[in-house]
Parts: sequence; C-alpha cells; structure tokens
Amino acid sequence: MADPKKQEYYRKNKEKRLKYQHEWYARNKEMFVRKDEILQVTDPEEWERKRKKKKEYNRKYYLKNRERILANQRARYGANKA
Repeated sequence: MADPKKQEYYRKNKEKRLKYQHEWYARNKEMFVRKDEILQVTDPEEWERKRKKKKEYNRKYYLKNRERILANQRARYGANKA
C-alpha cells in the first residue's frame, strides 16, 4: 500500500519537479549530443544498437500516448494561432 503522505507530497510538488527536470535536460542536452557523436565515431555498432533501441522506445511511447500528444499539439497550435 502506498504511503498517503508521500503521495500528497509528490502531488503537491509535481509542477516543481517537472520544471526542474525540464531545466536539467536543457542544461545537459549538449552533453548527451556530444557523447552520442563520440560514440558514433568510436564504436559504430554500439551507436547503431543504441539508436535502434531509442527509436523503438520513442515509437512505443508515441503509440501508447498518441491521443494525449495530439491533444497537446492541437492546444498549442490553437494558442499560437489566436
């Protein structure tokens, strides 16, 4: 059984956590890209394996969350158009 205090804490701090995660990724994105470039040069087979794994993960995620993703895109498009 989940602890109600923990659930309440994470529910209350969801926006802060998401903001922190977004900022962290933005700060470290170049590092990920650079590591990927280095791997592509040093070990092409490993790079290809990781690329395929990432591609398959993204595909499954999109198929699972398609409705939510498209709804967000429609909302963003409507907000930009107005």
